[in-house]
Amino acid sequence: MRKDWLFSDENSICNYRTTGVLLRNGKILVQRDKDGTEYALPGGHVKIGETSEEALIREYKEETGADILCSRLIWVEETFWKWGNKNAHTIAFYYLISLKNEADIPDNYFESHKDNCAVLLKWVTIDEMKGLVIYPTFIKEKIDNISKTIEHFVSYE
Repeated sequence: MRKDWLFSDENSICNYRTTGVLLRNGKILVQRDKDGTEYALPGGHVKIGETSEEALIREYKEETGADILCSRLIWVEETFWKWGNKNAHTIAFYYLISLKNEADIPDNYFESHKDNCAVLLKWVTIDEMKGLVIYPTFIKEKIDNISKTIEHFVSYE
């Protein structure tokens, strides 16, 4: 089994993620921990030797049971933040995606398909999403007008 692109020492963590922006009927798919209040877009760590697109297809299948198509890369983000007591640096690729079969993801809350996973996924309207604590934070500005070209962001959370 290949390892996640995730490195750490006593003071820092560096990781590489890939994420899907899935829109349907004016809503976006988001996730949060069952007991959490902060949201994110579904995705996960890229494994060493895997492309970000391959990783996203794998992660979506693992977490939702759905097969996806990656339309195009829309955003690249370098994020600097705190992960517990460590300084974290994440590089994330965001893809605009679609489902191969719309029925694969229900219209209400559902639990991640990963074993022992405490993640809930749900569809929210774009307006509802703008009222949530959600990462990446720039999504609240960018979701209404996704550029035709790839945009790069540097974030300090």
